[in-house]
Amino acid sequence: MAIKRLGEVSGTKKRVCKKRVCKKRVCKPFKKSAFRAVSGTDQTLLDDETAKVRYQVQELDLNNEYNPATSTFRPKHDGVYSLFASVFFEIITRPEVIIGLEIRVNGAPKISDQEIRALFGPQRGIIDASGIVQLEARDRVEVFATFIGENAEIQSGVATRFEGARIT
Repeated sequence: MAIKRLGEVSGTKKRVCKKRVCKKRVCKPFKKSAFRAVSGTDQTLLDDETAKVRYQVQELDLNNEYNPATSTFRPKHDGVYSLFASVFFEIITRPEVIIGLEIRVNGAPKISDQEIRALFGPQRGIIDASGIVQLEARDRVEVFATFIGENAEIQSGVATRFEGARIT
């Protein structure tokens, strides 16, 4: 009598398989959303004035949601979005300046940063604000800056940018 190995029956091999039973997932198509815009011209901000930052040069817009004429992002779909805004600035004379940057949704600040800078002579710097927010379709997303203590010149170029992407 021959010794039988596990799975063998009288000289024939029997395969033992464990099948998983999986339900087919029904997924909704995920519409991609991302944009990026940079400043195309310098922008002067007066002392103690809050002004909308202009990002006129659109570099990327996957879902046609960013308007470079108004520097406004309006998502077409509800979701969680990651947003980033920065301003590259130059200040000429004032020794101390308070700088604020806000990303506003429908006029209300949702992401912000504020810095106090002690400056000696002409000074350049960057302030940025970033975060994750829940947005609804057609929300109005804009960036505003404030300089207290001195007029400032927002410099054009890639260091002054506004960008975002839908993550869920």
